[in-house]
Amino acid sequence: MLISDEELARYQPGETLGEGADLQVFAGRNRDTGADVVLKRPHPTLVSRNQHHDVEATTHDLVRIRSELGGEIAHVPSLLGVSGPKNHDSLFGDSLGNEYTVTVESRARGVPLVGSVVDGLRKHPIGLPMNLFCLSSLQPHAIRGETPLLLDILETVGVFYEVGYLLMDMRPQNVFYAPETGEVSIIDVGDFRAPREATQRHPPLDIHEMLLDLLRWHLPANDPPLEMDSWTQYTEPLRSPQFERAVDDTRRLFSSEELTDDRAVAMRILDRIKVRGYSGISEFKNDVKGFFELRRRRIASSPALLAQMELWKQGMAMMRDGYWSKFLFSADPDLASYETADS
Repeated sequence: MLISDEELARYQPGETLGEGADLQVFAGRNRDTGADVVLKRPHPTLVSRNQHHDVEATTHDLVRIRSELGGEIAHVPSLLGVSGPKNHDSLFGDSLGNEYTVTVESRARGVPLVGSVVDGLRKHPIGLPMNLFCLSSLQPHAIRGETPLLLDILETVGVFYEVGYLLMDMRPQNVFYAPETGEVSIIDVGDFRAPREATQRHPPLDIHEMLLDLLRWHLPANDPPLEMDSWTQYTEPLRSPQFERAVDDTRRLFSSEELTDDRAVAMRILDRIKVRGYSGISEFKNDVKGFFELRRRRIASSPALLAQMELWKQGMAMMRDGYWSKFLFSADPDLASYETADS
């Protein structure tokens, strides 16, 4: 959706929400309606060096894919507009010396499953949402019930897979969760890749590399923690660059604990990934459902449940910390869906 300079000027950039190697993301607001948005542009360092052409190409490829899919993608914020390449000094108040494209999207509600590394270094409880709502959810949501968040992510991944792309980098930092509604939003779908056969220089890239990453990020290997610090923190699972070794490393996360029915399912999933035995997303999704159902039953009858639930409730209280107010999240009304389910 190409927008004119006049239409782009309706959006007022605010604070910087995040920066990656490729993009810089700003909170914004529609001056006419007050609607919350985000504005994305190539990272200013790349623009100033005129090294942003690959980022621009990816942006336009993603616009094309959105168009092919009818404009909307499940669990991905709506695209509101794409500018033409231009010098946008007046919009952002800087001077980068080269033309670039700006995209405007609706802003995801809720909080990231994991906050930024910088915020973690500042001792903020960046891992709370991941543990409370994804890895160790102990209370059903009033609307979504006990449906694992990974199933929503797989729905988005499946949309891309159907049109020939692997959607990579679905790490928790790129996934927002709105406790009020139970909705999942994926804020960055820029790392989409076409599968490739193995060559002399490169290993193959197919659905199994993508599934391995999804599993190691979003499938819990450990039981809900019995120490509060473990609820507030998040440690990125290690991943070897060599595929088979990466599968083995992930398998050890599950085999190092007591061999329960759910962990046995996880290891069978990993064994199937290792031999590249999945032909589509739906097969993996069914196996994941089986894992979570077995885990839910086991945790519900665990002698440690009362202690784990007490810590879960303490973690929910910590979501009222001022750190989370920088997102579109307000603890008292937004957490009520869990209190309603409990009553």
